[in-house]
Amino acid sequence: MIIGFHHPGLVVPDLQAARQFYSQALGFEYIREYGWDESASADAEAAVGIAGTTTRCVLMKCGNCFLELFEYLTPAPQGDPSQRRACDYGIAHLAFQVADIRPVFDQFVAAGGLAHNEPVKIGEAWSTYVRDPFGNIIELMQLGSDEPDFDLISCDMLPAHSKQKLN
Repeated sequence: MIIGFHHPGLVVPDLQAARQFYSQALGFEYIREYGWDESASADAEAAVGIAGTTTRCVLMKCGNCFLELFEYLTPAPQGDPSQRRACDYGIAHLAFQVADIRPVFDQFVAAGGLAHNEPVKIGEAWSTYVRDPFGNIIELMQLGSDEPDFDLISCDMLPAHSKQKLN
């Protein structure tokens, strides 16, 4: 039985830069750093299904979500997330619910994120896609009162003190 969604994991080229970005851009708090090298990688390699791995990782938390950031030292990562389109197969984006989209959007861009567009009103909600400095697509979403079943606060997934007046 699933208890709940625990965390997304992002592979980034610079772990410390990613830690700093997610802290400044979205308010994620550092929990701990870990990883593995050649001497301790057998179990980790069995779990991820890749031989010859060495990593550095950071676990962060914000709201009801953990975020795991990986920097693979070996083998060298492939691909360029900045070339990935929102319609391509696989995980298309990470969505974060915010109480007030405009200041979060401005903070995200000021911290080094790239905007696809300004926040757009959709019904009573607001949404926009942005990218972190490493090319990963992030959705910022401010829900309207017409989506109570999708609201982390209304569904008691976040404490009531997190709720602010929505515009």
